[in-house]
Amino acid sequence: MITLNGKKFAETESEFTDSLFDRGGTCVGYAKRNRKSVTLLDHNREKIGVINGHGVLCAARKLDSGKWWYSYADIPQVGKYESYSQEIKECRALVGLSY
Repeated sequence: MITLNGKKFAETESEFTDSLFDRGGTCVGYAKRNRKSVTLLDHNREKIGVINGHGVLCAARKLDSGKWWYSYADIPQVGKYESYSQEIKECRALVGLSY
């Protein structure tokens, strides 16, 4: 389970299902840990963002050409952080960076 800005992202289907009955809240989507990044998916398993290898949270959008466009923007499922430093600290911890 990954938590970003208080929102939970399940890493497995069973974590997502179990969160439906958890007092701590329901997962808003899924997360897939890659070697140097984390991919964020919504509840329909559509890519909504990534945490890149530098620990930056990026919104993802599929272009008409089929390629992905990544940009620094708020992701609705994650919400707006109180501060940029809080966002970076949380994201860097998830990809194993410590600055």
